[in-house]
Amino acid sequence: MDWSIRQTDPHAYRLDFSGLKNNDRKRVMLLSDLHWDSAQCNRDLLKRDLDEALETGTPVILVGDTFDIMQGKFDKRKSAKSLRPEHQTDNYIDTVIDDAIDWFTPYVDVLAMVSKGNHETSWEKYHDTDVCARFVSGLKRNKSSVLLGKYWGFVQLGLIENPKNRVSKTLFFHHGAGGGGEITRGLIDNSRTRGMYMADVFISGHIHRRNLDENIVYSLNNSGTVTARQQLFLRSSTYKIEDDGYHAEKGRGPRPLGGWWLELRYQRNSDSGNDCTMRAYQT
Repeated sequence: MDWSIRQTDPHAYRLDFSGLKNNDRKRVMLLSDLHWDSAQCNRDLLKRDLDEALETGTPVILVGDTFDIMQGKFDKRKSAKSLRPEHQTDNYIDTVIDDAIDWFTPYVDVLAMVSKGNHETSWEKYHDTDVCARFVSGLKRNKSSVLLGKYWGFVQLGLIENPKNRVSKTLFFHHGAGGGGEITRGLIDNSRTRGMYMADVFISGHIHRRNLDENIVYSLNNSGTVTARQQLFLRSSTYKIEDDGYHAEKGRGPRPLGGWWLELRYQRNSDSGNDCTMRAYQT
């Protein structure tokens, strides 16, 4: 693999790509809301996307709700239809985590970070167990370099040709909040987010919608030149098929499935300085 990841702060990480040449392109896969253990998770689609990441050596960042985990004995949300047969055991949460470690082990070489969503923090709050931490620990036992992320944080994406020629972009991740109304579809959150966090790319999930918003910001650099800064606001959707039950009873329609590829293009320029252009497209 031509990338490595390390933690630099309780809420910050650095993901570096090395050995680049001018105009080289590197990708990061950004996914959220897999709800992997739900019977409604489209595992065939998820496997297709992760297989592509594995084939191309692309790092994968999971932005919360990797797990559904709503089928515990005392969970009021539980549904027999959503419980997978292999998880019908007395030690439900242990079985789900162990099964997930086995299922994701083929992808240990590309899993870069697993951050928490509200489904995982709910278990942490009410059942005193950190599902994501146990999942990450199991993957590390299988030789993964994956890191555990919090509910929100930053990832500095570095493109490195050599010690002299390098550039970086900042990604801000937050699992998400709120309900994502039918009219705004979560886009209004972009205005709130850009006022609280400084980054080049923003990724969230939670509301099971997928959209992209691009923003250009003018600023004045140290040499007195006006420069344009590109910002991408990405909302990742889910891999859980929701066409019945609670979702339908709330009057909600079907949701798209999948996440995002983030592509970074390294550009060396001795006059204006090295730069990186960005684009995102659906998995």
